[in-house]
Amino acid sequence: MLESKTLSRRGFIRNTTAAALTGAAGSLATAIPQASAQNREERLSIPKLADGRYDFDTPYDRGGSNCRRWDLPARLYPDGEFKYGMGIASMDFECPPEITGALQDRVSHHSWGYLDSTDELVDEIVDWNERYHGLDLDARMITMSDGVYPGIIAALRSIVSAGGKVLLTTPTYSGFYVMASQARVDTIDSPMRYDNGRYEIDWDDLELKMTPDVRAMIVCNPQNPTGNVWTEDELLRIGRLCVERKVVVLADEIHSDFVRRGHRYVAFAGLPDRAVVENSVSFNAVSKTFNLAGMRNGYFYSKSPELLVRVNEVHRADLSTLGVVANIAAYQNGREWFEQVNAYIDDNHALVEAFVAEHMPTVGNTRNEGTFMTFLDFSRTMAAIGADELYAAHDMATPEHYFRDWLVKGTGVFLNTGSDYGAGGEGHMRMNIASSRQVLRGALDAMAGAVNAVV
Repeated sequence: MLESKTLSRRGFIRNTTAAALTGAAGSLATAIPQASAQNREERLSIPKLADGRYDFDTPYDRGGSNCRRWDLPARLYPDGEFKYGMGIASMDFECPPEITGALQDRVSHHSWGYLDSTDELVDEIVDWNERYHGLDLDARMITMSDGVYPGIIAALRSIVSAGGKVLLTTPTYSGFYVMASQARVDTIDSPMRYDNGRYEIDWDDLELKMTPDVRAMIVCNPQNPTGNVWTEDELLRIGRLCVERKVVVLADEIHSDFVRRGHRYVAFAGLPDRAVVENSVSFNAVSKTFNLAGMRNGYFYSKSPELLVRVNEVHRADLSTLGVVANIAAYQNGREWFEQVNAYIDDNHALVEAFVAEHMPTVGNTRNEGTFMTFLDFSRTMAAIGADELYAAHDMATPEHYFRDWLVKGTGVFLNTGSDYGAGGEGHMRMNIASSRQVLRGALDAMAGAVNAVV
């Protein structure tokens, strides 16, 4: 477990002169009420069970909090058909209580002026990557951003000139298409092959797609939505192809902490080939790790000073004070919580795999190596309900959108449409399994009943 640290008031008064500190000491102590030891202990002990484990089994109701995972589908289906939000990639678990405690302490300061420094946060990022992933970073390599999106958009703007393209191995995260659009960059898909239960890169196609107008490639590791955790050999092969073809690698590693037993995350910047590493920019955050997406906090780094300067020239971060506080607390005190939630999600994956094999045999399921998503093949169900023929008549964008609507109305389960993830996503739906097992089993049971009735 990471060494426990407490939020220090030096973050609020870091650059104040010694004379000012002397004059203001009394007023500062009066203005910032401190939580009592008893209240703090109560606040930090609620989510833990008697044996020291965190309670992930009790469903946590997120509805009514303007939560995209649960409240968006409820707005789309106002007649009450919606029951299970199993789409958007956020976890249905309370954050570590230490994060809530740090936020409450900062709120008691009662002032919201400009944030002075992110030095402490950057130090924690360096420490986390070294301890948890064995990655050697220098604080000077790191640029703070208000999420992975702004960082990748800035990188695309700085690296890919007008008319250029970014290469994607698909199915892949739908947000990459949004980022490319924001950067006014075209995308090109290299569909992976589904081989013996795993998505594999089609190396011939990948190399063929590295045409002169392709200036960047986004490497998603672990891959969302397929769950691949790329091996060192796979990453080196990608990296060396990109060096040869003068294609810069943009490594989105936001799911890097969610790796299942028997697999190992390899950071692109940790590869044993200097030319490959210096031809890359990496993007990360602990927003997935600790369910902090709404805190708008991420970072990127590169071991190439030239690349980092280019991206920084078109990037600006507007960070939230509370986001910085929450992320520092997560890095400092969240290790135990995360290790428990990661093990819980790994067991959820095993539950889904066994359930689908036994109770939904017509649905294809890929064994995920990482992330808290699973990619389900509903192509046989879609064929049985005529999705390919009916979607246009029902004003749906794709057959997968028609199937999502059919599924919600028949089962209450809302999933993400596979067609949004590029070539190879057809016939598939992405399911978020980061929920209590009571919720997960309810959603699976509901889907099985509907699928088995038509196939």
